[in-house]
Amino acid sequence: PASWGPPPPAPPPPITLKFIGKMEPKGQPKIALLSDGQGHPISGREGDVIEGRYRILRIGVESIEMGYLDGPGRQTIRRSGQ
Repeated sequence: PASWGPPPPAPPPPITLKFIGKMEPKGQPKIALLSDGQGHPISGREGDVIEGRYRILRIGVESIEMGYLDGPGRQTIRRSGQ
């Protein structure tokens, strides 16, 4: 019989923020514009902590990459226009 061992850890929950766009102020870092789905706008630059739980890792043309502060998970969020 095969040994089963402990189950793998559960994946981190999905990041529910929406990427709605970005601003590129002249001579300054890009700013991602996010929404929490409840009408609250959130903005941040690469490296910023969002909602005390996530960090903006990279701001691209059509997506951003965010990571969890308390774990190794990361997620790419495509621009939704919402």
